[in-house]
Amino acid sequence: MKSLAVIVSRGSTNNLIQVVTLLMAAVHSELKVRVFFRDESLFRLTPQGIKEPVFSGGYQAQLPALTQRLKKHELDDLQKLLDQIKASGDVKLYVCSSSLALAGLKQEDLIPEIDEVRGLPAFLLEDMASADHVLTF
Repeated sequence: MKSLAVIVSRGSTNNLIQVVTLLMAAVHSELKVRVFFRDESLFRLTPQGIKEPVFSGGYQAQLPALTQRLKKHELDDLQKLLDQIKASGDVKLYVCSSSLALAGLKQEDLIPEIDEVRGLPAFLLEDMASADHVLTF
């Protein structure tokens, strides 16, 4: 089975939508997927943060219309999408242990879709090194 490793650093909603749509395509293509969340993306992986729409500057002028389009295309609930993605294929979601510490968060502060806290070296050596493709967001 081909595999994909994804490193997610940025935490804007539009970035996370890019990530989940890519993950949907990957699991439907029967890829093994390993995702490593780090840096500011961790703040979006709490029960409160996952629901908070935070868009980058390019989207600010069209927020009301964008919100409607996301709802129309069923891309407005990131936690539900992550849950569906995990249920659809071989997907593991990890958070970076050092980023978690720097953010002042604990594993129990995160949404239940997160599989485990891992160090960057473990992700690099076990998941990224053996991946057929590596993407960063």
